[in-house]
Amino acid sequence: VLVSIIRVQSPDGVKRITATKRETAATFLKKVAKEFGFQNNGFSVYINRNKTGEISASSNKSLNLLKIKHGDLLFLFPSSLAGPSSEMETSALPALKACGAPNVVEDEIDQYLSRQDGKIYRGRDPQLRSMRTT
Repeated sequence: VLVSIIRVQSPDGVKRITATKRETAATFLKKVAKEFGFQNNGFSVYINRNKTGEISASSNKSLNLLKIKHGDLLFLFPSSLAGPSSEMETSALPALKACGAPNVVEDEIDQYLSRQDGKIYRGRDPQLRSMRTT
């Protein structure tokens, strides 16, 4: 039995999950949940980045039938704010809002550069004009 490595991209980054061709979608999704620290049904996995081709946990199809091969990149989207990192982020947000941001004064050069359009104005290089043949 050949072992394949399937990459799964989530908002927290990409993780590699080992699977076999004969493994069902349900068992693969259990591995994904364990690897990312999700509870069951706290996320959806798609074949395409634009949320098409969802891999269903109720499917008894093998990864081979779903055309998922070694090295493929799948996309994980949390279905709500129930993800492992979002719990930590939402608990940290009230603490940040309570203290408020201190008044920071930018340096004079930073203020000047933020008002500029970013272009460098200069004259034409004289060496470029002398290359023409008449």
